[in-house]
Amino acid sequence: MSSVCVIVPCYNEARRLPADAFVGYLSKRTDVSFCFVNDGSTDQTQAVLTQLQARCPGQITVLNLPQNAGKAGAVRAGILHCAQITPAFDYLGYFDADLATPLNAIDDLSAVLDQTPALDLVMGSRIKYLSTDIRRNTFRHYAGRIVATFISNILKLPVYDSQCGAKLFRHRAVVSLFQEPFISPWLFDVELLARLIRQHGRGPVLTRVAERPLRQWTEVDGSRIRPSYYFKLWYELYRIRQTYRSL
Repeated sequence: MSSVCVIVPCYNEARRLPADAFVGYLSKRTDVSFCFVNDGSTDQTQAVLTQLQARCPGQITVLNLPQNAGKAGAVRAGILHCAQITPAFDYLGYFDADLATPLNAIDDLSAVLDQTPALDLVMGSRIKYLSTDIRRNTFRHYAGRIVATFISNILKLPVYDSQCGAKLFRHRAVVSLFQEPFISPWLFDVELLARLIRQHGRGPVLTRVAERPLRQWTEVDGSRIRPSYYFKLWYELYRIRQTYRSL
């Protein structure tokens, strides 16, 4: 059975972190671990995470960052920290702390990597059809589709949902992908795909990345992304395009 470590970035999550859900999941999956990254929180997140770690000390680690680094910085710190742990985890990835993506999706994503050894990355994808339960705010859904179309055009890849916060990587891929800091605190997923293209070429990368439609995803109130960020988002996409324009 493949070992999995999932990074969970946390910024001021003391009141809404579903601690019991994590503990309940771990009681059934001894091959999975979590690394909670306290991203310079100003509330009681550190105390909540310390208590959570005490409930499952063998499967939960806590990494405290002294200053807020944003989601990209927190995920990067957690990935690089856990990539050095021995024995090495087979897969490393990240999920959002609010569990908009249920934890059982870890099983589905890891199964994709198990079945296809050539893959370096499997991404959860929020595709709504009859057998799935995808609940998204209507405005955010359509705004997200516009952004996703631009992302697909920038990367020149037929990616549907680069921004879903549920991803797993094979261990061999993570250090090279996360070594450099990211341009954007929220669009770093786009940069990860661009870095894979830079390493392997656009054609070959199609055999190294897969999207796996999620069975369930529920939008949770309390998004850390402010509405004003949608204006800044376009500038960050422009910077990403300029940085990786030679691809």
